[in-house]
Amino acid sequence: MRISIKSFAFTAIAALAAPAILLGTSRASDHADTPEIASNPGTDLTDVYVFPSATNKNNVVLSMSLHPLIAAGEGKKTAFDPNVLYQFKIDSTGDGIEDAVIQARFNGSDPAKQTISISKPVAPTMRGVLNEQLAMLPMSGKINTNFSPGSNMRVFAGGREDAFFFDLERFFEIFPDRATPLTGVPVPDPNTPKKTSWRPAGEAKDFLSNGQYNTLSIVVEVPRNLLLTRRGGPVSKTGIVGVWCTTSVPTGDVWRQMDRLARPAINEVFATVANDQHKQNDEIGPADDKFYLKPDIEDFMLNVAGRSSAITNVVTAVTVPDMLKVDLSKMDKAAYLGVETGGFTGGKFGGRALADDVVDLSLYIIFGTAISDLGLAPADGNQIPSLTSDNVDASGKHFLSSFPYLGEPR
Repeated sequence: MRISIKSFAFTAIAALAAPAILLGTSRASDHADTPEIASNPGTDLTDVYVFPSATNKNNVVLSMSLHPLIAAGEGKKTAFDPNVLYQFKIDSTGDGIEDAVIQARFNGSDPAKQTISISKPVAPTMRGVLNEQLAMLPMSGKINTNFSPGSNMRVFAGGREDAFFFDLERFFEIFPDRATPLTGVPVPDPNTPKKTSWRPAGEAKDFLSNGQYNTLSIVVEVPRNLLLTRRGGPVSKTGIVGVWCTTSVPTGDVWRQMDRLARPAINEVFATVANDQHKQNDEIGPADDKFYLKPDIEDFMLNVAGRSSAITNVVTAVTVPDMLKVDLSKMDKAAYLGVETGGFTGGKFGGRALADDVVDLSLYIIFGTAISDLGLAPADGNQIPSLTSDNVDASGKHFLSSFPYLGEPR
């Protein structure tokens, strides 16, 4: 049986019958994944960020984080997987298929000696979930250092403080059927919800900051115009692009996609793990989200969150295909969902800034009145105010004011 989250929150019954919300089993944003991904942390993407450079208005910064839950003191002692192809993918035509890619490979496995080779944004020779490796820029750099490989780019790859923030412990107390010992958080009785709301402000706990966890990150600063590269035709005149990241492993002469990530927690909110839907979404491209992710979103919003068809339709229109939308023609600050909401969330550039509270915004959309407040659909009266904010912010993070922007590893 499936019960609605509204009923769950108000009566605290049958947690096992309620599917995952916001995050999956041990996931915060996307900090662990399917068994295939979890067994190969070098392929496990956790977060994607796109924001304007703080020092050059003509440049933007793209950042992917991966390899979650690296312990304190181990950030700079952890190497990237040399058998993985890491890619930023950019769609400049709105069809959910990449028109430009930035590819990165790592050489060696000793973190003290490992180097990164990277490409400038170029049109791919194979698009979709099977790719060919492209020519890398002639200069490579050591990990855990900044370097400039050419094409007016700046690159950093190495250990960083995990930039994501969320009260994961409280989440497990509200939804104990999602708890797992992998995170180190005590696992409650899955049949007995302890709480029906988030901790109040001042009492909420940022699990990743308190645990001093790190990730590996690849950060690239690049001129805006290079992201509009496309083979065989013109790019969007609006300057709006979609960005996502992938990790791929070798299969014969090509590279096969293992993981994909764009907006935080989309796959974790809506896709089920038990029937391999989460795995399937990891391994497809955004162009196919209308066939797989969209039905998951509709089912969750209607039958689990109990929202109206009108609100559900808006959520699917915003989230499918799953790409971080960025308006390269705008010179204001980054703000998650800024393109989709016309700047309502803080800036029309869109993308995602490091300090964006994507958890609260996601909760506000799913359980709150965000859609009706924007005038995109009538209010349905089914909001759950006690679930619209986890009351955790970025105050526990140590972001930098200049490149590579993510904080030093703990």
